[in-house]
Amino acid sequence: MTPLSLLQQRIRLIFLTAITLCFFTSLQASEPAHEHGVGHLSIAIQGDEVEIELVVPGADAVGFEHTAKTESEKRAVKVAAEKLKEAKRLITLTPGAHCHLEETKVTSALLQSDTDEHNHTKDHTHSKHVKNGEHKQDEHDHKGHEKHGHKDVEKHAGGEVHSEFSAHYHFHCDHPEKLTGADVGFFTVFPSAHGLETRWVTDKGQGTIELTAKASRLTF
Repeated sequence: MTPLSLLQQRIRLIFLTAITLCFFTSLQASEPAHEHGVGHLSIAIQGDEVEIELVVPGADAVGFEHTAKTESEKRAVKVAAEKLKEAKRLITLTPGAHCHLEETKVTSALLQSDTDEHNHTKDHTHSKHVKNGEHKQDEHDHKGHEKHGHKDVEKHAGGEVHSEFSAHYHFHCDHPEKLTGADVGFFTVFPSAHGLETRWVTDKGQGTIELTAKASRLTF
């Protein structure tokens, strides 16, 4: 591979990331801030590269939007995250295009809150074994952690939690000229969801559509 082709790939990746971010941002700005049962799907296609961003309300993914407290709730959060990592179950691009999944990333405030709680418990236990002066410092840090850590999830939107799951997928297609659409299996994986506000952009154009369980096929 020549240095020029490497540079072209980097430029293409930057372009795709920028397009996806612009679409996702504009989608959030044009739609209600939060609506149960409705997720958001953004797709950017440039040449043989495909970037997909999927956002699912916590209520639709796990059935709640508060910080996971019980073992059952924590398990539900982890299960939802694992489901979102299975990109091919959620979105099937045109088979003839031979698109290969190269990157997957799933994030959520609900996932972070679980990690924060674990670290919080660990730090609190550790503070019991230090000297009084050091313990006071730990208490100060602990209070700061509460203000900026897992309690941020509860303070969002004036005290009501609006935690979402966000999944990012990157595909490379061997035959991009045959990429004409996608079958979205999202509604089978997350039956509580009612719709997906979808936007896409390709080399040839762009468009928007609301997908549902009964109309889940997307044509670019």
